[in-house]
Amino acid sequence: MKEYLLLLRGGKPMNTKTEEEGKAEMAAWGVYMGKLGQNGQLVGGLPVVSGGKVVSASGTIDEPVNAGKEGIVGGYLIIKAESLENASELAKDCPHIDNEGNIEVREIAPMPTGM
Repeated sequence: MKEYLLLLRGGKPMNTKTEEEGKAEMAAWGVYMGKLGQNGQLVGGLPVVSGGKVVSASGTIDEPVNAGKEGIVGGYLIIKAESLENASELAKDCPHIDNEGNIEVREIAPMPTGM
């Protein structure tokens, strides 16, 4: 199996939800992550804190307030899957989709050996 990065973008912030909505979302995450773990497909992943920086050759700026229709990166998962198509299917079950977010799925290239 190959490893894939699921980059979680956009979505409704947790502080805009009721307590019940927050609990339901966390329960859905538990089920999703548990299933990936049981199937040996979960490598890792965490939410990220907002308010980062963007670094480029022209300088460093604060994280943009709006990163276009894709949205700000809110977290990531690294999973194992047989193919990009399989990884994309696994991403469709992620609670982030129901939270009005989107997920960029990218294969992680293995490090070359012998260098």
